Parts: sequence; C-alpha cells; structure tokens
Amino acid sequence: MRTNSINKHLAACLLCAQALFWSPQLLAADPLPAAQGRVVLTVTGDITLTNTNEPLKTGATHEAEFDLALLNSLPQHEFSTETPWTDGVHHFRGVLVKDLLQRVGAKSAWVKAIALNAYYHEFDSGSPELASLLLTTHLDGKPMKIRDKGPVWLMLPLSEHSELDNKRYYELLIWQLKTLDVGNGKNL
Repeated sequence: MRTNSINKHLAACLLCAQALFWSPQLLAADPLPAAQGRVVLTVTGDITLTNTNEPLKTGATHEAEFDLALLNSLPQHEFSTETPWTDGVHHFRGVLVKDLLQRVGAKSAWVKAIALNAYYHEFDSGSPELASLLLTTHLDGKPMKIRDKGPVWLMLPLSEHSELDNKRYYELLIWQLKTLDVGNGKNL
C-alpha cells in the first residue's frame, strides 16, 4: 500500500515537472546565452532577461544581444509572400516577434523597432493582426545581408492577409533592423 502511494506521488511530481518544463513562462526564465558572433539584433528596455555581463548604471536599460546563431536557436517560422520592395513571391524565415519578446521576458507589448539608419516605428506586438510578424533572417533559404535588407527584416505574410497589404503596415516592415526597444506605451 505504501509503495502504491509513493508511486502516485512520484507520478504527480513527474506530471508537474513535465508541465513546468514545457511552460512558455519557464522558457523566458531559462538563462539567455551570450551572443558568440556578430550581434545582429539588440532588445532593450523593459525586459527581465539579459545576456550582457555589464552591470546596469542608474537610468540604464536592460539589454539582450542576439547573433544569427542565437536567433536561429529560437522557434523558426516561415511563409512566402510578395512585397512592395521585391519582385515576385519570396520565402521568408525567422523568429516571430512575440516569441523573441517572450524569450527575453518582455514586460510590455509596446515596441519601438529601430533600423540601422535610425528609421523607427512603434507598434503593439500584442495586436492580433501582428501575430505573424516575423524577424526575417533568411530570404529564399539564405541568410540575409545588409545589402539585401538584412540581416534582420520585419515581415508580414502580405499575400495571405490582404488586410495587411497597405501603407499602414508597410511602415512597420523595417529592413536592416538593429534594435527592438520594449516600453510602456506609444512614444517610448
């Protein structure tokens, strides 16, 4: 009888451990490895996980740096679409913005996306129409280069969702993206 009780207790503990292991909240709590290669994207602002060893100074922001390998280690998504800036249909692959924000423990859905040339656009990453917003790192199966709008290009499946195929969303599709700054509202 005692063995049966122990077995039930162990089974319950294993189920709890398994649920915790697969929990998205736990994913954000796992340590974030440091970027080993050239940093292609930095996430700053109101995040809980960082991977830089520098202590925060007063008024400083939290920061997580990503190289291509670290971005590729996150769940990958892909779609094919036409864009106003390319000819024909192209295949885009990368990390969903919502997955990256979850990974760094973002405390806000408001994001300011900033390009290498300082162009920026603010958006609510929690908006349902942005659920498929992709941090594209691969175009037609090849890693993107700066001269090809890379190494990171925000992209939506415009061909699949005609309601996204307009100027309002084009302004969000920033190429040569360098920073995502997580904040508490518009005008971060």
